[in-house]
Amino acid sequence: MSLGKEARRVPSSKIKVLTKDAKQMVNGPYYCPKCRRETLQILADLKNKKVYAACKNCGLEWPLTYAPVFQPVDYYNKFRDAWKKQSYGIIKQK
Repeated sequence: MSLGKEARRVPSSKIKVLTKDAKQMVNGPYYCPKCRRETLQILADLKNKKVYAACKNCGLEWPLTYAPVFQPVDYYNKFRDAWKKQSYGIIKQK
């Protein structure tokens, strides 16, 4: 069974971009590994080029490396990687 060219094309008027759900997921709040609640936020000071992961509930504050192309979810993933390394005792050996 072969579909004609007309059936394969998707009209551009029927394409939706789901921005509301994506923005909510990207901007947080995120899961805090210390207190196990969704109260962690990514705070950025663009003037001084500093970024922190900070929890409102338990007071956890973690400095992160600033990268101008990162979104908050990217910083959160970097934070989770660093937290896992620190909490599981994974140390790079040279």
